[in-house]
Amino acid sequence: MARKHRKDKKIERTPTKRQLSKWEKQKKQSKIIIISTVIIIILLAGVIGVGVYLDQVTPYQKAVIKVNDTVFSYDYYIKMLDTLTRGQRDQNVLKYYVDLAAGVIQEGEVLKEKAADMGITATSEEIEKELESAKLPRSDVNIDLARTRIITQKYMKQNCFPKQPKSVEQAEVQAMFLENSLMAKERKQRLLMGDNFSTMAGTLSIESTTQSKKGYLGWIPKGYESYAMGSLKDSAIKDVIFKMKPGEISDPVYDDNISKPFGYWVLEITEKDDTKGVHARGILLGSKEEAEKVRADLLNGADWAEMARKYSQDSSGKNGGDLGWKVPGMEKGMLDRILAALEVNKLSDVIRDDSVTTKGGYWVIQVLKLEDRPLDQNISQTLADECLGEWVQGLMKDAKIENLLDQSQKDLAVQKIIRSRSK
Repeated sequence: MARKHRKDKKIERTPTKRQLSKWEKQKKQSKIIIISTVIIIILLAGVIGVGVYLDQVTPYQKAVIKVNDTVFSYDYYIKMLDTLTRGQRDQNVLKYYVDLAAGVIQEGEVLKEKAADMGITATSEEIEKELESAKLPRSDVNIDLARTRIITQKYMKQNCFPKQPKSVEQAEVQAMFLENSLMAKERKQRLLMGDNFSTMAGTLSIESTTQSKKGYLGWIPKGYESYAMGSLKDSAIKDVIFKMKPGEISDPVYDDNISKPFGYWVLEITEKDDTKGVHARGILLGSKEEAEKVRADLLNGADWAEMARKYSQDSSGKNGGDLGWKVPGMEKGMLDRILAALEVNKLSDVIRDDSVTTKGGYWVIQVLKLEDRPLDQNISQTLADECLGEWVQGLMKDAKIENLLDQSQKDLAVQKIIRSRSK
């Protein structure tokens, strides 16, 4: 029989002290590495967290506006800018509001502090009602804006409206603006014969307001003319109406403050050159009547430069009417076309130019009624707003205000708002 082979048993050797020592050191080193890695990760996370905090949180908590003892953060400023611009995404519009927002914050705080000294405050109930009426969410900015509105309304009610007169003498007026005195005289005669003022003004008045309103300017209060007359506040109308009787139509009243979209040229070409073009001089007048008179004087030997300096409404007048060299076809406007058709050393006829603006003309005015009346509501509110503005201006001068905003912060606020509205 064949002998069975025995399997040799694996002999397990006991580790030596040196091996055990080596293994222990390896375990300790691994543990140290793991602990160190964890610590580094924690530290990195902390550094990143601090960095995020410093970069994204701290700047928004920074004080940017100080009013007396009250401080406003950059975050509050951005919220105010956001609220005032109400969804606007145009960067130029937002940039327009960056300083306005700071001003609103300053004025609101000054009003809150100083109005309290006068016993003018806004209760919580009033603020809630204001927010509800304006359909605004409850936020620190909206609460402050609501408080400011309530305080200003109370101040005007107590201190501004009572100063206004209960009634004032007023004139009900209609007017039209015409090119020259002859035309104005003719129109007056036609009105005296029964022509309709409104129809005539709507057709013939060369001033935009009286043309669009067919001459009717409504009630104008004495002493408050500029508030009622809008774009015509500097016109000669206010100097006449309270010297007239009800129903009276004025003689022509000259007014050199009113502009009209045309004028009349008297021109002459003094030289021609194949390269330079034409050398011209001209006088720009406000009416055909005046232009014809100037042309007649020139034909009778009047000095060109002297007449231009005295009468021309063009900027060349101060240079004696010298228009310089012009190359026909190279410049835009009616003057270029006019010069192209003129002969050398020949005085032009009077030429109308609808591409220029001139001043001067004649009013025909009618006062329909004169009576004492309350001030118009819009005028009354405007006067109250001015009264409030004077009070606020005085308070701002006495307050200690610091605006710490720099341009980079303003630009960042604009960009942050634009990004938030683009989502």
